[in-house]
Amino acid sequence: MSQEQLVWFITGKSSGASTGLGLALTKRILARGDCVVATARDTTRFEPLLSDPNTDHSRITVLELDITSPAPVVRDIVKKAVEHWGRIDVLVNNAGVGGGVGPSEEQGLEHMMKVMTVNYGGTVNVTNAVLPHMRERRSGIVLIYGSRTGYRNEFLGPSPYASSKAAVHSYGETLSAEVAPFNIRVSVVVPGMFDTGLSMPIVGSPIADYDRAREELRKRVENRHRLPNQGDPAKGMDALVDVVRGEGRAKDKGGELPLWLFLGGDCLADVKARADKLKKVAEEWADVGTGLGKDDGNVENGAPVN
Repeated sequence: MSQEQLVWFITGKSSGASTGLGLALTKRILARGDCVVATARDTTRFEPLLSDPNTDHSRITVLELDITSPAPVVRDIVKKAVEHWGRIDVLVNNAGVGGGVGPSEEQGLEHMMKVMTVNYGGTVNVTNAVLPHMRERRSGIVLIYGSRTGYRNEFLGPSPYASSKAAVHSYGETLSAEVAPFNIRVSVVVPGMFDTGLSMPIVGSPIADYDRAREELRKRVENRHRLPNQGDPAKGMDALVDVVRGEGRAKDKGGELPLWLFLGGDCLADVKARADKLKKVAEEWADVGTGLGKDDGNVENGAPVN
């Protein structure tokens, strides 16, 4: 392995790097000449990739990993990867579950916390296992998969998933500041609607008041995969590799890694809409939220009081 080759570690839960964006990224990494540690809870899912005569087995290692395992177990898996390749240059926190959709009240706290444990807890778990190796080398990139749902969530259905991704976004933003002194860079990758076959069943204990809304949700879910021009996983992950390597679409970005990497026109539109809405509300309600410091003058009925 040459020093110019990057070593990528891609996380997975039940399917992980063996399906969807994870599989697309694994293939793009290999196509670009880098090395990859591909993980999943069920490694038999890699058999089609490994049996492909075009797969270079000298540059891929498959490891069994459940990101919700106890921290010592995850650390041991990461250690095996480091012992095999000598380092991890790029950690990709790709693991996650959709968790289903439905009214928040129907889904309940227990279900919501299960989704949070995987999407947020698993991300923190694996990142904490990899960071000591990156800190030792004073080098590394951590990619954390968020979702446009963290910004576009004002509709019935995605509460557990959207909440977990909002937590992941915040974690990545804070982590970027914490590890910057060690030359470790962090980016929150925010995909739009990509054609990954993600299952979104309606879950929860039905409450009659939500019957009509749940039926409308069911129709939206059924039509979800009929939406036009969904993101192509291969194109999206090729763009991601471009950004990490400073090539292709990112060749003129000076090697910069953005704090947020928005993938897909739908994602960009949703993020801009949320930013506009935040700005509008902040400006409209500024008179209520300002002037609340101890040294600010008193205000009564909107007017200063001398």
